[in-house]
Amino acid sequence: MERRFHQVMQEKKQLVINLLAFLFVFYFSLPFSLAVFPTFMNKKIFDTGFTWAWLYAFLQIPLTWILGWIYYRKAKRLDQFVEQLKQEAEL
Repeated sequence: MERRFHQVMQEKKQLVINLLAFLFVFYFSLPFSLAVFPTFMNKKIFDTGFTWAWLYAFLQIPLTWILGWIYYRKAKRLDQFVEQLKQEAEL
């Protein structure tokens, strides 16, 4: 049982690391791309008045919601598995 518990905790740790790595790459690529590709990021998108930089910045909001939802669902499943392990240990 202890081995399965450590396996679940390792899986949860890996989930957090993967989500944080993606989050940092996505969020910090905006200032990086503004510094490295300023002319492209300031181009208008199909005559809408918005630039690529604004589009990228606005995409960060739904991405935050999606990452939070992914974490919530996977962490909830892992927590249920831990509770199941606790109940098995009590028997």
